[in-house]
Amino acid sequence: MSVSEQSTVDRGNSIEEEKNTSGEITKEQKWKVLIATSTSSFWVIGLMQSFGIWQRHYGSQAAVKDGIIRQSNMIERPVISTIGSFGNGGLIAAFAILYFPYLPRFGKRIREICIIATTLMAVGFGTAAASTHLWMLLLTQGLLVGLGGGIFLSTLAPILPEYFDKHSGLAQGVSLASASAGGTVLSLATPELLDHIGSRATLGVMCSISIILGAIVSALAQPPRRFTRRSNKMVNWKTFKDPMFTLLFLANLLHPLSVSNPATFGPEFSEALGLSKQRGSVILAIVSAVGLPARLVTGHVSDLVGHQNMLLLATAVYAVGVWGFWYSAAAIKSEGLWIGFSVLYGIINGTFNTVVNSAQKRLFGDEVYYPYNGAMTSIRGIGYFISLPIAGSLVRRVEDDKLDTEAFKKPICYTGIVLTLSVACLVSVRSLDGKRVGWKWAR
Repeated sequence: MSVSEQSTVDRGNSIEEEKNTSGEITKEQKWKVLIATSTSSFWVIGLMQSFGIWQRHYGSQAAVKDGIIRQSNMIERPVISTIGSFGNGGLIAAFAILYFPYLPRFGKRIREICIIATTLMAVGFGTAAASTHLWMLLLTQGLLVGLGGGIFLSTLAPILPEYFDKHSGLAQGVSLASASAGGTVLSLATPELLDHIGSRATLGVMCSISIILGAIVSALAQPPRRFTRRSNKMVNWKTFKDPMFTLLFLANLLHPLSVSNPATFGPEFSEALGLSKQRGSVILAIVSAVGLPARLVTGHVSDLVGHQNMLLLATAVYAVGVWGFWYSAAAIKSEGLWIGFSVLYGIINGTFNTVVNSAQKRLFGDEVYYPYNGAMTSIRGIGYFISLPIAGSLVRRVEDDKLDTEAFKKPICYTGIVLTLSVACLVSVRSLDGKRVGWKWAR
């Protein structure tokens, strides 16, 4: 039986789902998997959300004075963005379609896998501290840190909802709230470290923290649950004949093309508005801070109103915010609109990642959860990998002190168009699901 056929059998069949059971889960296991995933999210996603600080720093004279980049590197905004694109874990995620079906097997070695991830991140930051050119940062802070972070995100995140059948949305909300906490702390702490101890020492601090937090995660990580039936077959082209799968696949590509743009280019946009570097850092911290309670609420509410509904609502609100607030802020140079958009973005930013695994698990069932999730994670990984270089290439190639808000209109429009297409895909998925299993409010 193909993966596509297995999905058809599983979808909407509650009797079959009840039969496909696993062993009992203890409270200790739940706490361990939640703490491990939340800790990795705090650090890895926190680094991603605060990368805008590094984006601004590597485009400044301060980085040149530290000798970590050259004068000519300052205007290489697409390359600087690629450091963040590498560092967001997209490289590992892009190959999830190949290894996700086997995650229940090699996931038994989850602690050893986490140790490898910790080593890669620590070595990446440590060697980045010795950089003298932008390409060195690309290979170290970008590639090595990204490989380590990608291993954490691509193994721990899909395991988490399996340990929380009834409250998977809330559990993922806690994990992503931890990411918001990490983004808040790093958005405020990183510029202070850069100002007081310089680029190299700051990267050394990042190396030390990676070792400490990575050790905690490695000690607490839990393997995937053992279900009586698991498919280890990769999705094939026949699977794409299912329009619901294909549309959700497209939505998983479109999401990462837009999700990081406001956070990554936010500090530079703030400076283009005439705000100080410190104020720009505070606004970025606000984005993460408001996301902390929002993700807890989002996870809990999505368990009540339906994960698909929450995905659609959040994406639609994000799209309206980009067109109505961010673009308007650039057009009329409004600090108020920019702060308003930043708060809105912070509230809905993590919704997709908070509930998407639960939504896909509900749509396709436990048996094909990993093969299907692998395909979705792969396309998200590709999206994360190419998103920031695309957006960065749309920003005018000048030094930061010469930027104005007009320089950001193209990436803002690009973000808005991508989100509008994503809304269309999610509306279609919701409609097709309603026709297949019957219309229910909480879905």
